[in-house]
Amino acid sequence: MSGRRIVRGRIWRVRLPLRMVYVSSMYVMRESARTLILLETNDGLEGVGEAHGTEEVFRLSEALVGGLMGSDPVDRRGFQQRFARSIFDNRWGRSGWSAAAGVEMALWDLVGRRTGVPVWGLLGGQARGPVDLVCPVPAVIVDQPVTRRELTALFADRGQVGPVVAYAREQAGRFGFRCFKYKSAAVSADFDVAVMTALRAALPDAHLRFDPNAGYPPAQAIALCRRLEPLGLEFYEDPTDDQEGLARLRAEMTTPVATNMAVIQVDQLAAARRRPPVDVILADLYLWGGFLRFRTMIDAATASGFEVAIHSLFETGVGTAANLHLAAAFGGIVRANDSGLHVLGQDVVGTPLEIVGGAMAIPPGPGLGVSLEPAAMKGLVVEEREVRA
Repeated sequence: MSGRRIVRGRIWRVRLPLRMVYVSSMYVMRESARTLILLETNDGLEGVGEAHGTEEVFRLSEALVGGLMGSDPVDRRGFQQRFARSIFDNRWGRSGWSAAAGVEMALWDLVGRRTGVPVWGLLGGQARGPVDLVCPVPAVIVDQPVTRRELTALFADRGQVGPVVAYAREQAGRFGFRCFKYKSAAVSADFDVAVMTALRAALPDAHLRFDPNAGYPPAQAIALCRRLEPLGLEFYEDPTDDQEGLARLRAEMTTPVATNMAVIQVDQLAAARRRPPVDVILADLYLWGGFLRFRTMIDAATASGFEVAIHSLFETGVGTAANLHLAAAFGGIVRANDSGLHVLGQDVVGTPLEIVGGAMAIPPGPGLGVSLEPAAMKGLVVEEREVRA
């Protein structure tokens, strides 16, 4: 044991504005809610973490931080076991895994700062250069949030294709992105084919991903993806729902299939191995419950013949840094990381993480390599809690 003890925790729920109205089959949003966590030891060392920003995740994070008071930050396995020894033990579903991931992230940051080792090094990785990033592309460009009925009407107008393509080209010119993910609203297969065809013509050398968030039934998804096959996409991401539907679709396509919705727990890997629904598991640190469970997943997934890539959506610089460390920790991760940091109108870390040539460098220094900047958080905090030993 290290002799250090956690004596204080602070938890914030923040809302961060987006630079665009984000439209997909699941959301029409112009802000991202996140939970930020700071743990402090008896000698003043601090570690930061991040989780989803729902009220439930915020409350769970507060409870988990309270349970850490007086404990050794090195004992990350003990924290994991106290939260949930098994999948059954987690009684809060995705909210539980997210809260646990955020609190555990702060523990890893603390240990890294104490030892002088970056998180990727603690996980057994090796130093690497900048990590390629994915640019999310909204289903349609709107100035203000709209209702689902209003949104559906827009997809009858092929004039809406041009602004989507213009947005992608502007992002490519501004940030150097070489990989794009189109977030289909799953309203019109014809519109999806038109926009993907136009994106391919405008970005002939780019990696393109198509993601309707499982919004199409299997038969419709199969028919749609057949029409997309000539475009040479990087992969179809959750073109339909559940493992059975994805397996049916995958059997008829040459383009790879990926998911961050149908394989999100270790116990789902056995069924996936028997009848593979996908080629790529897009693993989200928050859905998998933190670094330790992510490492277990990647060992099991690669042994089962799956490739692993990193999923994310509108994290602050804290969560973005965590995903960069994951890319360095596991050499088998070679595809571009999902990232929406550049879409945030504000961030909460002291030193901005910059995109150069479509890629982002892993923050230097021990732990995650980033720290919260109190001045940057002003005006963003919705709720705040403090816990002491």
